Amino acid sequence: MKIKIISSILFLALLVFLIPIPKNQEQVGEDEGKTALTKEKGKKKTKEERALFSEARLLHEFNRQANPVTGTISKLDKQEEFQQARLAETKYTRQNSNDANISYNSRGPSNFGGRTRSLVIDRSDPTENTLIAGAVSGGVFRTTNGGESWDKVSSNDEIHSVTTIIQDPRVGFEDVWYYGSGESIGNSATLGSAYRGQGIWKSIDGGLNWEQMPSTASVQEEYDSPFDYITRIAIHPITGELYAAMIDEIARFDGDEWQTEIANPIPLANWPAMPDLVISDTGRVYASLPGQSDPSVEGIWSSPNGVGNWTRINDGFFIPQGRAVLALAPSNQNKLYTLFVNGNIANCTGPIQEADLWLWDQSNQTYTDYTSVLPYEGGCLAGNDPFSVQTGYDLCVAVKPDNENFVIIGGTNAYKKEDINDNSSRFSRIGGYQSSSVYVIYNQGTGVEHHPDLHHFIFSPQNNNVLYSASDGGVHRTDDVTATTVGWENLNNNYQTYQYYHVAIDPLSDSDAVIGGAQDNGTTAGGSFFNLPDETTHERFSGGDGVAVGFSRYQSDCYLFFGVQLGRVGRLTCDFDQFVEITPNGATSQFVTYYYSDPDNGNALYYAGNRTLYKTTESSNVTPATWVDMGSTWVDLGVVDTFQTFSTTRGSYDPASSFLLMGGSNGSIFKLNDPWNATNISASINITPPTASLLANTIVTGLAHHPTNKDIVLATYANYGIENIFLTQNATSSAPTWTLVERNLAPHSVRSAAIAEVDGETIYFVGTARGLYSTTDPLTEDWIREAPDQIGFALISSLAYRPSDNHLLIGTHGNGMYEAILGDPLGINEFNLSENISVYPNPTARDLNIQTSLNIELSNNYWIRNSLGQTISKGQLNNNKIDVSSLQSGLYFIQLEADSQSIVKRFIKK
Repeated sequence: MKIKIISSILFLALLVFLIPIPKNQEQVGEDEGKTALTKEKGKKKTKEERALFSEARLLHEFNRQANPVTGTISKLDKQEEFQQARLAETKYTRQNSNDANISYNSRGPSNFGGRTRSLVIDRSDPTENTLIAGAVSGGVFRTTNGGESWDKVSSNDEIHSVTTIIQDPRVGFEDVWYYGSGESIGNSATLGSAYRGQGIWKSIDGGLNWEQMPSTASVQEEYDSPFDYITRIAIHPITGELYAAMIDEIARFDGDEWQTEIANPIPLANWPAMPDLVISDTGRVYASLPGQSDPSVEGIWSSPNGVGNWTRINDGFFIPQGRAVLALAPSNQNKLYTLFVNGNIANCTGPIQEADLWLWDQSNQTYTDYTSVLPYEGGCLAGNDPFSVQTGYDLCVAVKPDNENFVIIGGTNAYKKEDINDNSSRFSRIGGYQSSSVYVIYNQGTGVEHHPDLHHFIFSPQNNNVLYSASDGGVHRTDDVTATTVGWENLNNNYQTYQYYHVAIDPLSDSDAVIGGAQDNGTTAGGSFFNLPDETTHERFSGGDGVAVGFSRYQSDCYLFFGVQLGRVGRLTCDFDQFVEITPNGATSQFVTYYYSDPDNGNALYYAGNRTLYKTTESSNVTPATWVDMGSTWVDLGVVDTFQTFSTTRGSYDPASSFLLMGGSNGSIFKLNDPWNATNISASINITPPTASLLANTIVTGLAHHPTNKDIVLATYANYGIENIFLTQNATSSAPTWTLVERNLAPHSVRSAAIAEVDGETIYFVGTARGLYSTTDPLTEDWIREAPDQIGFALISSLAYRPSDNHLLIGTHGNGMYEAILGDPLGINEFNLSENISVYPNPTARDLNIQTSLNIELSNNYWIRNSLGQTISKGQLNNNKIDVSSLQSGLYFIQLEADSQSIVKRFIKK
């Protein structure tokens, strides 16, 4: 069957037409709800209910790290994990490693971006084509062509939680850049996620290379220093001193050491918080310390030169109740706009917005309140209209450089007001959600989507009508912010920063179809199978928080399974023609809704209804009413676990030998034989490893079956402070024996697992919070770190293996997807890998130099082939050097003719 392109009409139908969105009704979550699945069916949430919802998202990540004994994330655990990741061998350092024939290729998405908090235009580039952006869990990216493509410039061997970037504004110092790290509000950061920082990093070559400032070094993920969370950094335009807005502290680096300018009386008292600061061209420094800080310091402060002499300027005018962000009017720097959290929950009585907007005039020392013109369009949708900022997670303000009265603000949505003094109208919508009455993403004007949850705006200094935005959807640009209808351009071209929870690969051999559920960015599909132009371009067909995904082949049918947060699941035909919601009646699930589609027996689907298991062996026809309720962990298994992960034996289903494994939230692992015919999980056998933790919030994250040997199973646990990787070689037994095989990965948080068999050799994979690892024998050999130049230290949230052609799909939480091809792929065995030729550097980012004793004429042709044996490029040698900068990252083969023979050499493009 030929799959047709997803039409814009059908795509929109999936978003809104299947279940119309009633007015005055909230979505399931605070983020965009793009599909029918994201529309709430009940009454409005109370303030307390919405707070619990936000906490559920935060706890998802926190519970996968916290030590079950202490309930905290230990400083020592995080140190040891990071150090061990750096010490682990790779295929470049271990001779005869098992992964010599594994190639890794990016699977994107190359056309979508993830959560981005900072963006800077390089003032030294007169074309304004050079920009540097910071992704919270993806790193630092740089473009020199206006966003047509991006290069990651932060090292893969570091952890980068980028929140703020600055370029030195002084003439002659433009090559000096800094970025700060650590996100204290948002994602799962508040409760101790993977996105705390490591201080401030510096570049002296225009942002190409970065080194940590030793004076700001802090331990990743252990809150022990103000430098763990840096909201804003700025450089004094006269003295060149660096300023940092950190947790409850504004500090200045005088070139030798940090000097505290303003701070809470009790250090680190107000966590989490997001202070702000700006510096005028004359050197006056303004800073905000959030509401709910100590009363002696909270508010807006000003110093004539940033060295002492601070005055609190908001006294007698307003008191922020949370985060406050600042923006100077470039054309009149006596004008300072302050947008701050007011402690309200937006509602239509009044109306009431979640923030206030005030303007300070330094020339006459007065404030003007502009809160009355903040956005309200009458839609009355929570998180959308009236103006919503999600407790300050998304909050930003900017002023047009040539007009002190033209103001841009961002919360969940983006808005503009061309004349702040015009009381006859409110701010008008220019991005985020489409309108005040729906949760469809804004695509007005150009038809390009502009993601909700805004974090940063910058205007072009040369064309003041050009505005850039940084959001949970990456980087966008509009060429005319003054237009009646503002349209946007997507600049997320190879800005690979998506945060996947789960991924799935098409079970059909040789298919390039993949799907994944991403945090706050719904579910995406990629591959030429969907008539997309290449393997890294994706189509997003669902919104909200993406969750588990499934790819089912059953007889001649092909189905995708996807869902949204807190339980709802849908089935979609692979040609995107037919959609139906299939959530089991009365069921709910964890925040990242979990279910499992048997990849080898496509009509079997298992749904994790918190403590209840639901099953169907007719997933192609199942309805909400036809699931089989298989019982609960508490009633039928005698444990209080909620289901976290499932896995089934590989190959065709056999009632005599097939079984289902179920992992829980309190460490338990159960085996259910013949799950197709079982009617209740009470028949399950508890096969939990004897030494595994059974404390609350001990999360089972991986249960991987050997593709041909049902006795071999790998089990992984996520939390620190416990034993985390177990292997059994008699899983079919009624009492399997387990061996602890964590070896050099004992300090790691292990998130996913897979077992492959390649040419008779078994390869074990585990995904951790610090990269992907493998071994051919976990009983005797340490784990080696895979793909250091492609995946690096990215959090590996999901692994999906297809045995038929040895493809492994890798989902990361911060750098999108990668695909590994295991073993010698089709066509490569035909190559004569020569020892008489060397290529260097290898890996290479640009030039590939060739050295050989064989007779190679400079005019000789060369061919570059990918790991499938396909010719990617060809040409003639020039001084024994080839420019390979245009190739995507991955494994390649270069073929040359010399001395009447064809010679081939492997190389890796970084």
